Amino acid sequence: MRRISITLPEETFRTLEELSRKTGITNRSRIIADAIMCFSSMQLDDETDYAGAVIIYYNHSKGETTKALMESQHHFLGEIRATTHIHLTRENCIDVLTIIGKGAAIKKLIGDLRKVSGVITVQYSLVELT
Repeated sequence: MRRISITLPEETFRTLEELSRKTGITNRSRIIADAIMCFSSMQLDDETDYAGAVIIYYNHSKGETTKALMESQHHFLGEIRATTHIHLTRENCIDVLTIIGKGAAIKKLIGDLRKVSGVITVQYSLVELT
């Protein structure tokens, strides 16, 4: 085990304290180590195959959001296997894309989706295929 020292902005430190309170994990080092491992697992290798879900939370009433999302998705027909659409409010929706593909293509898809006006957030959960 290695010992290091870090400096955090006040708001980040408060978030760390809140996580400790909510999770019951009093060891800050454990929380930070878990966060690093989580962040590391989100990094995609270009040549590795992955499968999972991409979640797009967006406001469809902003300009051409829906059209732009469809156009972006049609560029990845080989990777997107299915889509589920969920209406949250009159304006906000979630699309869940079930995907399989190389890390490079998935990173490009996620990047393209994040650029669409009206998209609030894009998140993903993937497993590495072996």
